[in-house]
Amino acid sequence: MLTLRPYLHCALLCLSVLALAANSPAPNGRPNNDAKTLTPPKPKAPNAFTVSSPVVKDGGDLPAEFTGDGESASPPLTWTNVPKGTQSFALIMHHLDPEGKTKIYWVLYDIDPTVTSLAKNSKGVGTMGLSTVHNRVEYAPPHSKGPGAKKYVITLYALSAKLELNKTATQPVTAETLTAAMKGKILAQDDLNVIYTRPASSTSDDDKPMRQGGRPNGGPNGGGTPPSK
Repeated sequence: MLTLRPYLHCALLCLSVLALAANSPAPNGRPNNDAKTLTPPKPKAPNAFTVSSPVVKDGGDLPAEFTGDGESASPPLTWTNVPKGTQSFALIMHHLDPEGKTKIYWVLYDIDPTVTSLAKNSKGVGTMGLSTVHNRVEYAPPHSKGPGAKKYVITLYALSAKLELNKTATQPVTAETLTAAMKGKILAQDDLNVIYTRPASSTSDDDKPMRQGGRPNGGPNGGGTPPSK
């Protein structure tokens, strides 16, 4: 009497192999997916410390006005469920390029604990640190080589102390310096992941100087290296 068991076993084995292949890394060691599906946003607990933006959802597309292809304005942010004991906030925006190098686009620290939002192109709130994209004390708008979707991560930290690094620093504070100063003081942190896809006709990149009112590269407040994040 003919049995179907061997055929069923073979079919299940084939399905398992196909599933494994679909989730295996590409030859270069990176997952077989693009920037929009790479590490999708995780669900957040209802009462968790959360940073968000009225102009872009977590994992969504960053409007061009907040990039080098638009107004180059920093995006508006808001945060909720601030942990008890928070004495200040700090912010770092970074991008991990295909070569594994961390590029820093925005550093802001010593934000007053009563502040729960930043307006578009916010000025006079907290202390600005160094962007390693242009080596300037300013927000560096995403302006990387196009085309292609790229992910940028804005991380907000709730801290148990005001760092006041500007009182002792002789150079602009880098993300690396800020990360070291925050050690042991982070009450909570949250990420806002944004995606930007440059037009196919774009040819400029992040290394092209872009004056936005920050200090010029090589000036007294230049220099700095990205953190090994």
